[in-house]
Amino acid sequence: MQVATITNTGVQMQIVSVSGGWTTVRAVGVEGGQTFKVRNGALSDLTTITAPTTLRLIEERKNGVVFAGYLPQYEAYKAVRADGTTKRSIDKGDNTAVLLRNLDLSTVYATVSNATGSSIVDLRERFQHLNPGMQRMNLGNMLRRTLREAAANAA
Repeated sequence: MQVATITNTGVQMQIVSVSGGWTTVRAVGVEGGQTFKVRNGALSDLTTITAPTTLRLIEERKNGVVFAGYLPQYEAYKAVRADGTTKRSIDKGDNTAVLLRNLDLSTVYATVSNATGSSIVDLRERFQHLNPGMQRMNLGNMLRRTLREAAANAA
């Protein structure tokens, strides 16, 4: 089995296939597990091993385990629940994520409404069919896009 390390995270991945400038990888020791593609240049320390090692789980979520290969683009932090207890959580770690991190959902709606010029009622109607986490994610992405466009127009 060929194994390489994702350079920026140090996570070891099993090489499934190489095609052009992309390499398909999966977590070491998870046969039949989900695969994803990375650029060839993002891999280092190519080695061949005989015995598979076990996957080191980095982060847990309420509904299961987050696959280690997807975590490099996210930042872990502690979130405070309404009852005062804390939980581990992850987000993109950019300025928008940090801005929205400790806000409740209604405040996120108000923040995005102010930034985008959309009314809170319109935003709630648009996302009411989603669970609160997906509403928050979509609102964060709207705000991220609005801020990116405003920065591009200012330049």
